[in-house]
Amino acid sequence: MIDNVIKMVTVAFLWGSTNPLIKLTSGGIENCSDLKSKLLFLITKPFYLLSVVGNQLGSVLFYLLLGSTDLGMAVPVVNSLTLLFTTLVGSALGEGRIGLRGWLGTLFIVCGTALCTM
Repeated sequence: MIDNVIKMVTVAFLWGSTNPLIKLTSGGIENCSDLKSKLLFLITKPFYLLSVVGNQLGSVLFYLLLGSTDLGMAVPVVNSLTLLFTTLVGSALGEGRIGLRGWLGTLFIVCGTALCTM
């Protein structure tokens, strides 16, 4: 059981931390006009590629996790924790401050996740 919880938190962290990193490292793509220039722009950014690889690693781990965890527990826990990690990492990267309502929502996510995993 604890092994599956660790896997769920790992997947959520990989997804949640790479979401704001992908957004940050793909900045400037809106200046590219066609598909070829967009692809060239992205593949020449190593931090973007690392972020995408980390995100896809989370997807592979999630697929493996579903083989050993109840679907009704894994999906809500991973998705809610992904939102939590996205908010925290995005805030740390300067996307915006977390206000009182944000911290309250974070507390609800943590409490709800704890209830799901007990």
